[in-house]
Amino acid sequence: MRRSLRAVGIAAVLYFALTVAITWPLLLHPSSVVPGDLGDPLLNSWLIAWNARVMPLTERWWNVPQFYPAQGVTAFSEHLLGIAWLTTPIVALGGSALLAYNVAFLLSFPLCALAAHLLGFAISRRNDAALVAGLAYGFAPYRMSQISHVQVLSAYWMPLSLLGLHLYFRDRRSRWLVLFAGAWLMQALACGYYLFYLSVLVVLWLLWFASGRDRWGDVGRVVVSWAAAALLMTPVAYGYWKIQHAYGFRRWPDEIQSFSADVASLLRAPDSLRLWGWLNVIDKPESALFPGVTVLAVVLAGVLAASARAARLRGGRLRTARVSLVGAVIAAAVSATPVLFGPWRLEPFGVRLLSVSTPQKPLSVAILLAVLALALHPSVRAAWWQRSALAFYSIAAGVMWVMSLGPAPTLLNEPVLYKAPYAWLMLLPGADGIRVPARFWMLAALCLAIAAGLAVAYLTSRRTPWRRALPSVVCVGILLEAWPQPMLLLPPPDTRPSHVRAVARLELPVMPTRDLIPLYRSIEHKLPLINGYSGYFAPHYWYLRHLLDHHNPAVLTRIAELGPIEVVIDHADDADRAWRSYIAGHPRAQLVYEDAAYSAYRLARSEATPSAAISEERGLPIVSVSASVNNDLGPAAFDGDLISRWHTGRPQAPGNAVIVDLNQPHAVNGVVLEIAGYVADFPRELYVETSSDRLTWTPAWSGETALIAFSVAFERPRTMPLSFTFLPRPARYVRLRQEGSDDVYYWSIAELRVLGH
Repeated sequence: MRRSLRAVGIAAVLYFALTVAITWPLLLHPSSVVPGDLGDPLLNSWLIAWNARVMPLTERWWNVPQFYPAQGVTAFSEHLLGIAWLTTPIVALGGSALLAYNVAFLLSFPLCALAAHLLGFAISRRNDAALVAGLAYGFAPYRMSQISHVQVLSAYWMPLSLLGLHLYFRDRRSRWLVLFAGAWLMQALACGYYLFYLSVLVVLWLLWFASGRDRWGDVGRVVVSWAAAALLMTPVAYGYWKIQHAYGFRRWPDEIQSFSADVASLLRAPDSLRLWGWLNVIDKPESALFPGVTVLAVVLAGVLAASARAARLRGGRLRTARVSLVGAVIAAAVSATPVLFGPWRLEPFGVRLLSVSTPQKPLSVAILLAVLALALHPSVRAAWWQRSALAFYSIAAGVMWVMSLGPAPTLLNEPVLYKAPYAWLMLLPGADGIRVPARFWMLAALCLAIAAGLAVAYLTSRRTPWRRALPSVVCVGILLEAWPQPMLLLPPPDTRPSHVRAVARLELPVMPTRDLIPLYRSIEHKLPLINGYSGYFAPHYWYLRHLLDHHNPAVLTRIAELGPIEVVIDHADDADRAWRSYIAGHPRAQLVYEDAAYSAYRLARSEATPSAAISEERGLPIVSVSASVNNDLGPAAFDGDLISRWHTGRPQAPGNAVIVDLNQPHAVNGVVLEIAGYVADFPRELYVETSSDRLTWTPAWSGETALIAFSVAFERPRTMPLSFTFLPRPARYVRLRQEGSDDVYYWSIAELRVLGH
């Protein structure tokens, strides 16, 4: 026992020393530099400060002060409660939020390595195998691509959760169930992605290690402990669901697909790696999944050696496996035909037997047959009967990789599968809010690391001349492949104290790429921020930005209805003094401070204006909606579904038009255009016209819509109903013309109502 503890202690010192080396000189300046970039590290530092100052899960905690006056903003992003055990004491003892962030960042490496070390040792009972597992996980190449995401890096609870399962099924002690459930809960609290992703791996673990009639009682106890942990997670999960549902937040399929890995992502290494930084077969967000040649080679060698022995020990349905494999080869060949020769059909005597237009379906069949062949192979069947940990973690790594490919896997951005397993995960409540399937690779990295340690243990258990040298060679290879270039360390944004008594602060210019800086500054001045940056943006943010960018004075008056506002202008982004002229020109603005870097103004409170009436009428029956572009999407504008929509399909430009047919004349007095979740796709300049014959059009309403949308965003953020009313007039047709321009965003209509009788 003492020898094992000594070995673990030595390994922990080694892991920490390696962390210091790869992040040097961060350890010398933990309170004054930001590692990686001035993006998510600033957001996470701000969240760390908030968790330390406010009691978690209270009403105030849920209303984190950004995107003021929006409510429930904590649920717009990660909450980081799972690392608060480490960061909150630092802030409480007088340390800065940046110091706490850097401590959490630094310790994520040795803690992940040590947790994987413990798991590897518990399975193999070998210190050298455990060291391989620890190095392979704690310093995996993938971690170098996630330097800015401390919540993703803080994945040290995952190995401990699996450790609890292994130990429980070894000696049936209840304390290991507490370890499993507690570690699962802490991991879910540290990173919302792992709430779902780790659960998938746990289910696979139970299917492999705990299936069988004699184990149902043990499985039941595992499920009960898991349910108890999930119950403790309920207040957080319910809060997120309630708030995000109220705003109508969800991740759209194209967004999820854009953050899915590609099959070729295995050949995309993080740019920061010294040895492999040049490897860049495909360029997609979060797509650097290169696992390292050393880990793959040792896992493959171990699996091949173990499978050959297992196949000799236990027979199986080898003939059926071979037939399935032949079928897989044939299906794969068929999948290539539409690429090589184009779509084709097999129709003897006019009866269609086969139609192949894309490679997805036949390739999906090929993969299913290949999986079946693998499952029926004697070596795999023997591994399952023996509950081989090496086989499990090798297979699980493959499954986690497939999950990282998202709902529609691609190869070099070309679709390759018809229906992927990740699409099934999206059916779970809340899973449609997960944006980055590629982060499943962290679990693949864990499985590969444990498999590598077990493979080393297996290969060195045989009498071969190189068995003593193999662990050292593997450890050196892992470190060489994962070693990064010197880490980029940046100074944090300078502080900007508050110069007036105000209810909130607005820093100009407003833009997502720089709003992290005002957010970080608010740690010190503590005023609620009208700007903001998060996983989701408050609906009003897009209208606010549009109005400010166009120097609309009315939006300043509307903001001032909230109370006195402090407006700060960064001179580096105002070389022509346009922003200062805009604010100074407002009758309620007063300059209160100015130096070489920035100016501060006080915007006095203005009288509240009555809220625009939002009609609750169902609207007149619509027969059809035709459009100047994407005419086939017209029915989506009145199908009662806020997710489906009509849209321009390209950035909005003058001349985009939609015509509504009511089938017969009605006394029409308004139009309600619901934007719903497509908050940035509001019409920049709208003209509403009516007609009885579709030949002669009468103007009914015209103007810019951003200020209307800005007000509605606080009252109806889920549906975003833009209401345009006018005096009643007889009309059968209503035309909406968009005459503004935008370089990025479409014009979208989730639902459309025509008011009248």
